[in-house]
Amino acid sequence: MKRRVGQVGMVYGVAIAIAAALVLAGCSTLPSNVATRPLSPVAAGSIRRIAVLPFTTSGLAPAGATEPGSEPLSEPPGDTVTRAVLTAMRDQPDWQIIDELTVGEGLRQLYGEVRAPTAAEAQAVAQVLRADAVLRGDLRVFEDRIGSEFAAKTPAHVEFGVELLRADGVAVWQGEYAEQQQSLSENLWNLPGFVRAGGTWVRARELAELGAAQIVGRLHTALYGAAPAKKSSKKKPSP
Repeated sequence: MKRRVGQVGMVYGVAIAIAAALVLAGCSTLPSNVATRPLSPVAAGSIRRIAVLPFTTSGLAPAGATEPGSEPLSEPPGDTVTRAVLTAMRDQPDWQIIDELTVGEGLRQLYGEVRAPTAAEAQAVAQVLRADAVLRGDLRVFEDRIGSEFAAKTPAHVEFGVELLRADGVAVWQGEYAEQQQSLSENLWNLPGFVRAGGTWVRARELAELGAAQIVGRLHTALYGAAPAKKSSKKKPSP
């Protein structure tokens, strides 16, 4: 047991040393799991009222037979990721996020059901909801962990993209997230991802929540700019 603990500590030590060396050298070779890009200019603060629409899931692999060690999902993956993004957006200031019940009523009014609208339908949805913009999402991969948080046979893997469209239908911003957890013994460069997940094997839902927080943070900065640095509350000593 002591030998195993020592090996784990050595792996962490090596990974941290490598990461520190790269920072000191000014390198930026550590992989990023988030990519974003602006598509059209947006005046700061011009978009305030935003609706998060149900994610599309047409690209997901069909659910197969449950493998030994896998845990059942509590809801469809599209609902899980949509809710993760919605929750992350509610944690940010400046914008007004339309609640999901109102979004659902608007979709029923237009299409008779709650479903993921197409990009061509987004303008009509924004008008019915009186939104400045709508956020569409596309869930591409949602593979849950097989095993426990300390011993996973297969790690979780999540990939999704989002797109913000103004009420006139113009796409103004896109973001993508892709993360498949790896242990440090498999990939020493995965230190940031393993730390983000708390050093354990997480479920796909938790990976989605981590990705949603990162994507939403980038979107908020794109719309309103970076938050001002907090001033220190410490008083300078008297001369």
